Amino acid sequence: MEISGPFLNPAKKAAGHPSCWYLSYSVPKINPDGTVRLNAKGRPVLDRHRPFYPTKQKAEADKPRINDQQATTGAGKFLLDRHAADEYGAAKTIVGEVSLVDVAKFWRLHHPETKRENLRELLSRYVNDARDRYGLPPLSETNDDDEEELQREPRHLSDLRSRIGAFVATKFGERQPETISRREIIGYVRTLPDVSPRTRRNHKNALSAFFGWIRDQELIGASPAAGIRRRVLGKEKSNEIGFLSLDELTRYFRAAERYAPELVAHEVVQLIAGVRADDEMRDFRGEFVLARTRQVVIPAGVDKMNNREVIDGLEDNFWAWWTAYGCKDGRLRPKNYGPRWDRLRVLASVSDQSQADRLARMPIKALLKMPVAKEALEKWPWNGRRRTFCTYHVAKHQNADKTALIMRHRGSVLTLHNSYRGLGVTQDDGVKYFQIMPAPVASPILPERVLKGAAKGSAEEKTKGAESSPT
Repeated sequence: MEISGPFLNPAKKAAGHPSCWYLSYSVPKINPDGTVRLNAKGRPVLDRHRPFYPTKQKAEADKPRINDQQATTGAGKFLLDRHAADEYGAAKTIVGEVSLVDVAKFWRLHHPETKRENLRELLSRYVNDARDRYGLPPLSETNDDDEEELQREPRHLSDLRSRIGAFVATKFGERQPETISRREIIGYVRTLPDVSPRTRRNHKNALSAFFGWIRDQELIGASPAAGIRRRVLGKEKSNEIGFLSLDELTRYFRAAERYAPELVAHEVVQLIAGVRADDEMRDFRGEFVLARTRQVVIPAGVDKMNNREVIDGLEDNFWAWWTAYGCKDGRLRPKNYGPRWDRLRVLASVSDQSQADRLARMPIKALLKMPVAKEALEKWPWNGRRRTFCTYHVAKHQNADKTALIMRHRGSVLTLHNSYRGLGVTQDDGVKYFQIMPAPVASPILPERVLKGAAKGSAEEKTKGAESSPT
């Protein structure tokens, strides 16, 4: 119901009538049984009202009373006929105390009049928006499985893509963002199978970033993932620092030289210079190592904190390794790095060299499916290369300030010092660590190539021909 006015009646004013201001509104006429009277076309028959008032102010002031009166009596354009009244009563029986207006809003929210992007579709936009900020090309349906392209992503972005991807892979992926509640997010994170409280927090943080981006796109008014306190995700426990023993480290270096020489420089920069694994090694180039000034320079575009960093005071054995395996320019990380690094770790875990040699000749995919591979990869310490460097550097120099300067550690030096004490590593162990020197092999053992299709047939024909030819 709409109330028009106040209006002035000039004739009444000229006649000196005490009430010459009026309002105008119409309400449907009601039948004796309480239903709305309808005309031949099935439309409500309206009853027009024009109450008069002595002043304009009093007319204006009476509008709330009229609205309240009509709302109470059920008059107005929302009056129901008998069928609609029965429908209303049935609906109220179903929803109980919930307002039908709220029910209607909920239904419209989940059944929008126009098609909107669901969370699965928004994730694709979010990832490409983030890649653009990192100066990377967008992913599309034609290249989103390109391993080399995905390896260029910063660790932070690949983690976000993985964790949010797990969320949208569930039933939530087909939902509209405004339909997701905080309670649902907490329920999802708390029921993640076989994960620690810290991992739950990482998943929650990823969803916070995702829904924060959706809010910034003005697709929702507020993020349902905002304000979730850490305590609701479970108590976190600090894990002990994992690192490689001297025997493990020596075997790892020798395995790299014997089975994967293309990875040696990439690993040495982390194990003897302490460069960050995923944040900086992804785009680390040979040009960053300045042999003439004995420095390693991390450009601002590569450094984790987006600052140009200079590493001085590296040990002599770093320069020996770099002389043997380093390069003047180009990326250190080779193509298909992930499987190659997995292969190296598996082979380094095998103490019997003859067995390791046999495994080294296997195709990488076949090797990584073996039980020995699963066991070796599970035992590898988290952030093991940088933590191994820090453990032995602190032990050798007994000076956390010196180590912190090389590692570009922004936290308290006392925290760094205390974290690497009591790990069973002596100063003599630290000295031995930085005395490990390169020992290149003449003929590295590489995976044997698996021939397929025409190449396989051609090789078989050549073999048959060689066997049948006279000696």
